[in-house]
Amino acid sequence: MSRRRSVRARIALAASAAVAVAVAALAAVAYALVAHELNQEIDRGLNREVTRLRRLEANQPGAWSPSGPCQFLAAPACVQKVGEDGRVVGDGSATLPVPAEAGAVARGEHATYFSDVDLDGHRVRVVTAQLVPGTAVRVAVRADTVDESRNRIGVALLAAGLVGVGVAGLAGWAVARAGLRPVAAFTATAERVAATRDPGHRVELAGDDELARLARSFNTMLTALQEALTARERSLAAQRRLVADASHELRTPLTSLRTNLDLLGRAERLTPDQRTAVVAAARAQVAELSGLVTDLVDLARGDDPDAPPEPTEDLRLDLLVRHCVASAQRDWPAVEFRTALEPTVVDGVPRRLTRAVANLLDNAAKFSPAGGVVLVEVAGRELRVRDHGPGFPPEDLARVFDRFYRAPSARSLPGSGLGLAIVRQVAEVHHATVAAENAPDGGAVVRLRFP
Repeated sequence: MSRRRSVRARIALAASAAVAVAVAALAAVAYALVAHELNQEIDRGLNREVTRLRRLEANQPGAWSPSGPCQFLAAPACVQKVGEDGRVVGDGSATLPVPAEAGAVARGEHATYFSDVDLDGHRVRVVTAQLVPGTAVRVAVRADTVDESRNRIGVALLAAGLVGVGVAGLAGWAVARAGLRPVAAFTATAERVAATRDPGHRVELAGDDELARLARSFNTMLTALQEALTARERSLAAQRRLVADASHELRTPLTSLRTNLDLLGRAERLTPDQRTAVVAAARAQVAELSGLVTDLVDLARGDDPDAPPEPTEDLRLDLLVRHCVASAQRDWPAVEFRTALEPTVVDGVPRRLTRAVANLLDNAAKFSPAGGVVLVEVAGRELRVRDHGPGFPPEDLARVFDRFYRAPSARSLPGSGLGLAIVRQVAEVHHATVAAENAPDGGAVVRLRFP
């Protein structure tokens, strides 16, 4: 909160300083203009008086006399005649000092000019002009009123400037408060996210200005963070389930293998046929363990986000399927595999696609009755494997690709429940889709479609 107040104070101070500079400059210019205009008004009055005296002198030469000293504000003006020698003529105002330029003005050698004279602490404005050839006239007026007016105007401008600076400071504070409100919302949201570690909070800010766009970008970042955290939680949960399920699946074959090894430890009590049966069972359990470990390793590699991607290449899907069918036929001699393979080129990882196709064929053969037929088709960038077994239980269709999931009817059959899970993982890596369904006339159908 103190930082926000500090920023507001700095903005208000900056606004006040800017206004103060602008007001000071404006006041200085206004003061100079007013002072100049007041002096100009005095000068125009003095010029009018000189013009009047020139006319009077032209109509009635020597008929008028200069006035006395400039001692009273009530006196309209005091007048002084100066000859060519620079001396005062007649009874003019002797209090006015006579400069050397006055004689030159009387002789016509110097132009009319204005000057300021200090008389008894009062400023007096004086104009010196040629009255007639050989004579100059000097007209003076006290400028006290002008100075007082100028001072009053200066004080008024100063007061107005101070008020303006104060108002600018308050306005700057208000503008800073309103302008920093979205920033305060950002800060509050960020503090809540940091305190609760929950990126589900959002900044609510309407409009289409820069701050509103920043708020939308901030919300987008929080959404991406929330999705990343959710994906991480899902990944961790999947890993925990994988470890738990793998532990459960490994327990049974390990127990059986340990039992058989104990029996072999007492081989002298077994007949040759019994020993042969125990060895065969142990080998089968080792093969089951080996297959389960291989499946787990493949799944773990596929789930590792830091694992380097395997190189892909253009390969003939129909030839790969044909090779897998030949291997499956050797492993499942009681099942007939029929193929309809169109030449199809896909971009993929040969090793992983071979594993996925083999799993589909093994799954179909495992649920096929003796003498059953498994149809394998490749057409339209889709691999279709259909068996003529019991099909998937309707309630299991949504879970057939889950890891370690086995329908109640399949728990008596060999397998770990990872075959179709590996197929789905391979499909995701190749941006393909996999789906399972039941054929209308019986049996299960699994489709693997490539983009």
